[in-house]
Amino acid sequence: MNYQNIIFDLDGTLSNSENSILTTLKQTFEHLGVKTPPYETLLKFIGPPLVESFCRYCGFDEAQAINARYVYQQYFDVTGKELNVLYDGVKSLLKQLKESGKRLYIATTKEEKASLYIIEKLGIAKYFDRLVGASKDNSLSEKADLLKKLLSECNISPDSAVLIGDTSYDVIGAQKAGIDCIAVLYGFNSAEQLLQNGAKLLAKDVETLSKILL
Repeated sequence: MNYQNIIFDLDGTLSNSENSILTTLKQTFEHLGVKTPPYETLLKFIGPPLVESFCRYCGFDEAQAINARYVYQQYFDVTGKELNVLYDGVKSLLKQLKESGKRLYIATTKEEKASLYIIEKLGIAKYFDRLVGASKDNSLSEKADLLKKLLSECNISPDSAVLIGDTSYDVIGAQKAGIDCIAVLYGFNSAEQLLQNGAKLLAKDVETLSKILL
Protein backbone atom coordinates (compact mmCIF):
# COMPACT_ATOMS: atom_id res chain seq x y z
CA MET A 1 0.00 0.00 0.00
CA ASN A 2 1.52 3.27 -1.10
CA TYR A 3 1.28 5.55 1.94
CA GLN A 4 3.77 8.41 1.74
CA ASN A 5 3.35 9.58 5.35
CA ILE A 6 3.63 6.87 7.99
CA ILE A 7 2.71 7.72 11.57
CA PHE A 8 3.75 5.35 14.32
CA ASP A 9 2.40 4.88 17.79
CA LEU A 10 5.24 4.43 20.31
CA ASP A 11 4.30 2.04 23.14
CA GLY A 12 3.51 -1.45 21.88
CA THR A 13 4.33 -0.54 18.29
CA LEU A 14 7.93 0.68 18.12
CA SER A 15 8.99 -0.18 21.65
CA ASN A 16 8.01 -2.78 24.20
CA SER A 17 6.98 -0.59 27.11
CA GLU A 18 5.38 -3.18 29.37
CA ASN A 19 8.17 -3.22 31.97
CA SER A 20 8.49 0.57 31.78
CA ILE A 21 4.80 1.32 32.32
CA LEU A 22 4.02 -1.43 34.83
CA THR A 23 7.05 -0.60 36.97
CA THR A 24 6.03 3.07 37.06
CA LEU A 25 2.42 2.21 37.86
CA LYS A 26 3.50 0.05 40.80
CA GLN A 27 5.65 2.90 42.12
CA THR A 28 2.71 5.27 41.69
CA PHE A 29 0.24 3.10 43.60
CA GLU A 30 2.78 2.51 46.37
CA HIS A 31 3.35 6.28 46.64
CA LEU A 32 -0.40 6.91 46.81
CA GLY A 33 -0.94 4.17 49.40
CA VAL A 34 -3.32 2.36 47.05
CA LYS A 35 -3.32 -1.40 46.48
CA THR A 36 -1.77 -2.21 43.10
CA PRO A 37 -4.36 -3.68 40.69
CA PRO A 38 -3.74 -7.15 39.21
CA TYR A 39 -1.44 -7.61 36.23
CA GLU A 40 -4.32 -7.96 33.77
CA THR A 41 -5.67 -4.56 34.85
CA LEU A 42 -2.27 -2.88 34.70
CA LEU A 43 -1.92 -3.96 31.07
CA LYS A 44 -5.06 -1.99 30.22
CA PHE A 45 -3.19 1.23 31.08
CA ILE A 46 -1.03 0.76 27.98
CA GLY A 47 -2.58 2.83 25.19
CA PRO A 48 -5.27 5.16 26.56
CA PRO A 49 -4.64 8.45 28.37
CA LEU A 50 -3.56 7.90 31.98
CA VAL A 51 -6.24 10.07 33.60
CA GLU A 52 -8.94 8.08 31.80
CA SER A 53 -7.39 4.79 32.94
CA PHE A 54 -7.05 5.83 36.58
CA CYS A 55 -10.74 6.76 36.58
CA ARG A 56 -11.91 3.66 34.72
CA TYR A 57 -9.83 0.97 36.39
CA CYS A 58 -9.21 2.39 39.87
CA GLY A 59 -12.40 4.31 40.58
CA PHE A 60 -10.57 7.61 41.00
CA ASP A 61 -12.42 10.87 40.53
CA GLU A 62 -10.95 13.41 38.13
CA ALA A 63 -8.90 15.24 40.76
CA GLN A 64 -7.45 11.99 42.11
CA ALA A 65 -6.68 10.79 38.59
CA ILE A 66 -4.89 14.03 37.67
CA ASN A 67 -2.80 13.77 40.85
CA ALA A 68 -2.00 10.11 40.10
CA ARG A 69 -0.89 11.09 36.61
CA TYR A 70 1.41 13.74 38.12
CA VAL A 71 2.94 11.17 40.51
CA TYR A 72 3.31 8.71 37.62
CA GLN A 73 5.18 11.29 35.54
CA GLN A 74 7.62 11.98 38.38
CA TYR A 75 8.55 8.32 38.70
CA PHE A 76 8.57 7.77 34.95
CA ASP A 77 11.03 10.62 34.46
CA VAL A 78 13.44 8.96 36.88
CA THR A 79 13.18 5.23 36.13
CA GLY A 80 10.37 4.34 33.73
CA LYS A 81 11.81 6.06 30.67
CA GLU A 82 14.97 3.97 30.97
CA LEU A 83 13.13 0.65 30.60
CA ASN A 84 11.71 0.81 27.05
CA VAL A 85 13.28 -1.55 24.50
CA LEU A 86 12.83 -1.70 20.73
CA TYR A 87 10.99 -4.61 19.20
CA ASP A 88 13.19 -6.79 17.01
CA GLY A 89 13.44 -5.49 13.45
CA VAL A 90 12.07 -2.01 14.13
CA LYS A 91 15.29 -0.09 13.47
CA SER A 92 15.84 -1.92 10.20
CA LEU A 93 12.25 -1.21 9.12
CA LEU A 94 12.56 2.51 9.86
CA LYS A 95 15.84 2.67 7.93
CA GLN A 96 14.28 0.98 4.89
CA LEU A 97 11.21 3.20 4.97
CA LYS A 98 13.33 6.34 5.19
CA GLU A 99 15.60 5.20 2.36
CA SER A 100 12.54 4.49 0.20
CA GLY A 101 11.46 8.12 0.53
CA LYS A 102 8.69 7.76 3.10
CA ARG A 103 8.16 10.50 5.70
CA LEU A 104 7.93 9.12 9.23
CA TYR A 105 6.20 10.55 12.32
CA ILE A 106 5.17 9.53 15.83
CA ALA A 107 1.88 10.29 17.58
CA THR A 108 1.77 9.01 21.15
CA THR A 109 -0.37 9.49 24.24
CA LYS A 110 2.85 9.36 26.26
CA GLU A 111 4.03 12.79 27.45
CA GLU A 112 5.96 14.48 24.65
CA LYS A 113 9.23 15.34 26.42
CA ALA A 114 9.57 11.80 27.79
CA SER A 115 8.77 10.35 24.36
CA LEU A 116 11.49 12.44 22.71
CA TYR A 117 13.97 11.20 25.32
CA ILE A 118 12.98 7.58 24.67
CA ILE A 119 13.41 7.68 20.89
CA GLU A 120 16.79 9.39 21.31
CA LYS A 121 17.85 6.73 23.82
CA LEU A 122 16.68 3.95 21.51
CA GLY A 123 18.61 5.44 18.59
CA ILE A 124 15.66 6.00 16.27
CA ALA A 125 15.03 9.75 16.56
CA LYS A 126 16.91 10.46 13.32
CA TYR A 127 14.29 8.62 11.27
CA PHE A 128 11.38 10.87 12.26
CA ASP A 129 10.33 14.26 10.94
CA ARG A 130 8.10 15.07 13.92
CA LEU A 131 6.84 13.59 17.19
CA VAL A 132 3.60 14.76 18.78
CA GLY A 133 2.94 13.57 22.33
CA ALA A 134 0.59 14.32 25.19
CA SER A 135 0.97 17.65 26.98
CA LYS A 136 2.27 17.77 30.53
CA ASP A 137 -1.01 19.25 31.81
CA ASN A 138 -3.18 16.61 30.06
CA SER A 139 -4.93 19.25 27.90
CA LEU A 140 -3.80 17.28 24.84
CA SER A 141 -3.96 13.53 25.34
CA GLU A 142 -6.54 11.91 23.05
CA LYS A 143 -5.12 10.00 20.08
CA ALA A 144 -7.42 11.66 17.56
CA ASP A 145 -6.43 15.14 18.76
CA LEU A 146 -2.73 14.27 18.61
CA LEU A 147 -3.13 12.97 15.06
CA LYS A 148 -5.10 16.03 13.95
CA LYS A 149 -2.40 18.29 15.38
CA LEU A 150 0.30 16.36 13.54
CA LEU A 151 -1.59 16.39 10.24
CA SER A 152 -2.21 20.12 10.53
CA GLU A 153 1.26 21.18 11.64
CA CYS A 154 3.04 19.06 9.04
CA ASN A 155 0.52 19.80 6.25
CA ILE A 156 -0.20 16.09 5.70
CA SER A 157 -3.13 15.06 3.54
CA PRO A 158 -5.16 12.38 5.37
CA ASP A 159 -5.42 10.19 2.28
CA SER A 160 -1.61 10.00 2.07
CA ALA A 161 -1.19 8.92 5.68
CA VAL A 162 -1.55 5.80 7.80
CA LEU A 163 -1.22 5.17 11.52
CA ILE A 164 0.63 2.08 12.70
CA GLY A 165 -0.66 1.17 16.15
CA ASP A 166 -1.39 -1.73 18.47
CA THR A 167 -4.55 -0.87 20.41
CA SER A 168 -8.20 -0.13 19.77
CA TYR A 169 -7.49 3.43 20.90
CA ASP A 170 -5.11 3.79 17.95
CA VAL A 171 -7.66 2.42 15.48
CA ILE A 172 -10.48 4.61 16.78
CA GLY A 173 -8.23 7.66 16.95
CA ALA A 174 -7.15 7.17 13.34
CA GLN A 175 -10.77 6.91 12.21
CA LYS A 176 -11.66 10.15 13.99
CA ALA A 177 -8.67 11.85 12.34
CA GLY A 178 -9.72 10.56 8.91
CA ILE A 179 -6.78 8.25 8.24
CA ASP A 180 -6.29 4.49 7.85
CA CYS A 181 -4.81 2.35 10.61
CA ILE A 182 -2.70 -0.77 10.24
CA ALA A 183 -2.63 -2.64 13.55
CA VAL A 184 0.23 -4.81 14.77
CA LEU A 185 -0.49 -7.96 16.75
CA TYR A 186 2.66 -8.04 18.88
CA GLY A 187 1.38 -5.17 21.08
CA PHE A 188 -1.41 -5.13 23.64
CA ASN A 189 -4.74 -5.88 21.89
CA SER A 190 -6.16 -8.96 20.19
CA ALA A 191 -6.87 -9.30 16.47
CA GLU A 192 -10.59 -9.50 17.20
CA GLN A 193 -10.60 -6.21 19.13
CA LEU A 194 -8.57 -4.44 16.45
CA LEU A 195 -10.72 -5.64 13.55
CA GLN A 196 -13.97 -4.88 15.38
CA ASN A 197 -12.83 -1.28 15.79
CA GLY A 198 -11.96 -0.86 12.12
CA ALA A 199 -8.30 -1.72 11.54
CA LYS A 200 -7.66 -1.75 7.79
CA LEU A 201 -5.01 -4.46 7.96
CA LEU A 202 -3.25 -6.55 10.62
CA ALA A 203 0.48 -7.27 10.80
CA LYS A 204 1.47 -10.23 12.97
CA ASP A 205 5.09 -9.07 13.25
CA VAL A 206 7.55 -6.41 12.08
CA GLU A 207 8.50 -8.46 9.02
CA THR A 208 4.85 -8.57 7.87
CA LEU A 209 4.51 -4.84 8.51
CA SER A 210 7.57 -4.24 6.36
CA LYS A 211 6.03 -6.18 3.47
CA ILE A 212 2.81 -4.15 3.75
CA LEU A 213 4.53 -0.76 3.81
CA LEU A 214 7.29 -1.45 1.30
